[in-house]
Amino acid sequence: MKKDLFNKKILYTDVKLGKIPFNRGFTIKKFLNFVLIYSQMKIFKNSRVYGKPYRLIIDPVNICNLKCSLCPTGANSPGRKKCSMKFEEFKKIIDEMGDYLYSIDLYNWGEPFLNKDIFKMIRYARRKNIIVHISSNLNIFDEKNAEKLVDSRLDYLVVSLDGGSQETYEQYRIGGNFDQVIKNIKLVVQKKKEKKSKFPVICWQLLVMKQNEGELEKVKKMAKEIGVDILDFKPIRADLGHEVLKSDKEKYDSAKEFLPEDEKLSRFDYNKKKRSNKVTNCLYLWSSMTINPDGGVSPCCSTYEDVFDFGNILTDGFKKVWNNENYVESRKLIAKGKEPKVKTVCYSCYKNGIVDN
Repeated sequence: MKKDLFNKKILYTDVKLGKIPFNRGFTIKKFLNFVLIYSQMKIFKNSRVYGKPYRLIIDPVNICNLKCSLCPTGANSPGRKKCSMKFEEFKKIIDEMGDYLYSIDLYNWGEPFLNKDIFKMIRYARRKNIIVHISSNLNIFDEKNAEKLVDSRLDYLVVSLDGGSQETYEQYRIGGNFDQVIKNIKLVVQKKKEKKSKFPVICWQLLVMKQNEGELEKVKKMAKEIGVDILDFKPIRADLGHEVLKSDKEKYDSAKEFLPEDEKLSRFDYNKKKRSNKVTNCLYLWSSMTINPDGGVSPCCSTYEDVFDFGNILTDGFKKVWNNENYVESRKLIAKGKEPKVKTVCYSCYKNGIVDN
């Protein structure tokens, strides 16, 4: 394990909200758009935004092979039709917005590799010089897919693997096969070596919970032996599909059975039953757009149900959605605390304390 990479994102994939390095996705046009967006977001706090998002979250499919306890897809929660985005639909979005995009998170509520066009999507975005991130449980995978993945020039692969054994892993990732995931990570590492490629950067992401907190040292050793690039320990969150609608107490209660015994490994204050550190502002409404497989636009990646959508990019188009009443009123609320004429889902999130994205 490269000691300077432990639990840490590296520069050329670090395209976080409000922070843009000069990375693989850099162009003058993108940078000027970023400066325009950033100034409206941080300085002028505009409710109508000129320019385009510099980051997209596109969910290629909202279907999953696992039944993770705190995920609405795993729990088969109602509220959004299950479907896959077609490559032609993805291409339409990228053709309109790609010249301004630094990065795409090509995942959200489902398992990306269940979309038959996923490798075409990655390759198309990379041809546009867009950094592409994917997060996968990596259960549905084989050597052929590993080769396609490396050839696609994917930048960043997050593997969700919460434990150091099948016994701990399946406590949360219900239906998953620990040994299969380890095998598949090794396949990607092997193909990278064969093709002499640095990409994708492989991140083993582990949600820390009481079921696996005793295996963290074991996981460190395994990660080093396998050859992943980054090991990222993250504290378990709340009921993901309804997190924006819940108070801190409700968030705590929804995650209680998974919270680690060691409070230092959690995002919650156990005595007060609230989050230890809250996000004080939200930048999503200015800098990014979250697009579901059917084209429905959510204000951020934490909003699950389609009743909260701000519009549909496939039927309405970007311009009609980006500065519509839902976006404008939500930006006024977040930036200035102004009571909105239209109370979108952002009102609940603001009232309950902005979620930790």
